[in-house]
Amino acid sequence: MTLRRLYFPILLLFLALLACTSGALGDGGHITPVGTILPTETFGPQDTPLPPPTPTATPNWNFTPSAPLVPGESLVYRVQSGDSLELLAQRFNVPIEELLRINQIVSPAESLVLDEIIFIPARLEGTGPDFKIVPDSEMVYSPNVAGFDVAAFVNSQGGYLARHRESVRERSLSGGEIVQLVALDHSVSPRLLLAVLQYQSGWVTDPTSPEDKIFPLGYRNSSRQGLFQQLAWLADTLNLGYYRWRDGSVTALDFPDGRQQRINPKLNAGTVAVQFLYSRWVGGPAWEQAVGAEGVYASYKLLFGDPFEKTYEPLIPNDLTQPELGLPFMPNRTWSYISGPHAAWEPGSPWAALDFAPPSSDVGCLPSLEWVVAPAPGVVVRSGDGVVVLDLDGDGREQSGWAIMFLHIGNEGRAPVGRTLEAGDAIGHPSCEGGRSTGTHLHLARKYNGEWIAADGPLPFNLGGWAAHAGPREYKGTMTKGNDTIVACQCSAQESGISTSR
Repeated sequence: MTLRRLYFPILLLFLALLACTSGALGDGGHITPVGTILPTETFGPQDTPLPPPTPTATPNWNFTPSAPLVPGESLVYRVQSGDSLELLAQRFNVPIEELLRINQIVSPAESLVLDEIIFIPARLEGTGPDFKIVPDSEMVYSPNVAGFDVAAFVNSQGGYLARHRESVRERSLSGGEIVQLVALDHSVSPRLLLAVLQYQSGWVTDPTSPEDKIFPLGYRNSSRQGLFQQLAWLADTLNLGYYRWRDGSVTALDFPDGRQQRINPKLNAGTVAVQFLYSRWVGGPAWEQAVGAEGVYASYKLLFGDPFEKTYEPLIPNDLTQPELGLPFMPNRTWSYISGPHAAWEPGSPWAALDFAPPSSDVGCLPSLEWVVAPAPGVVVRSGDGVVVLDLDGDGREQSGWAIMFLHIGNEGRAPVGRTLEAGDAIGHPSCEGGRSTGTHLHLARKYNGEWIAADGPLPFNLGGWAAHAGPREYKGTMTKGNDTIVACQCSAQESGISTSR
């Protein structure tokens, strides 16, 4: 069978305080907000996290293995978005050489085509369920969800969520506005957030005022009080499962009772994200129900219909290339490359971000006259809370095509929503706004069709010919251009300086 394949004049003092610091309440990332219920209520002791819900599992619970995964047989597998031969070899526990032989493939570097059929020797026993919950395009805030009006939908359902309000980032927001904010921050589908909330508490459709307004998801942790913090935890955990399945670093689930279960290798990343979420939370029958036909899937279907009638595939085309991007600061100005690939938002997001600090002889959160500029032409589609998002395809939506997120952009001089920019036009000034940061700097990350794109992956982040490379751990790494290499360093511009003239 033949398969078709498709200085530098200014010395920067030590910048150890300039990198993005851990996010809200010790959970990492770049967001500062701590939502509070309105009116302010007494939550009790704040120093010790409350325990998660008691798992309903007995010590000996087991899954029913999926029928096709019987050793000795060969599986007929339809290629899904994001698959590669290397990932399939990991997921199915099959030597890659065997995959090449049985499918008459010459090289493991060959690309797989969406919906292509390949044969895979069955080597796994006792994997988890193969029921698919949502497509990837209904997990990611993708083109599929771009036109969805969250506030209007929430109001139309008449549930308690439509009446709920909280103070988030010094603003009073409605339930729908909170869902939308979390979806944008994390680039997770608001429909999936609503489906999980409905499954856990009925807040979307039940008009009854709930007894528990502190933990609407039932995730009882004192650092995650209120709807905003509960949903932020939800979105970050979904991202963790989604992107770790995507990159092959997760092939099994760990449950609260100590059990481990191999993930069914036929599942898509969106479904794995939901399985992963509940594996961090509950086990046994409660987990099986949540990831089965009567769980989150049923709640989604109740609210929005069959999720698989809305698929948008592939989110990441095989032939995708990054558009030409320049350095995000003015010509002949030397900034410091202070942080290599690290989380785009909170820790669950992939290492899609890079940090740069402007030239300065001081440290700390100080005003800067330096300009962050557009690395390519585009339209500003979001501006506020220290964030600017530049849509590169010009359709006015950050959920489709290429988009660049700039974080820690000061309010003064910040480009407003709707402004069309050419490469080199001003975005704003670097600052500490928009997250927990103890020093003025710029954090930027890329998305394509709503999916965060790793800074060091198949499409390395390339700025003015400088390509990013991850280091042995988060925030470390290098940028290279020809024979030049810059190491991410919170030190002097002679060591980590980068400019258009270099």
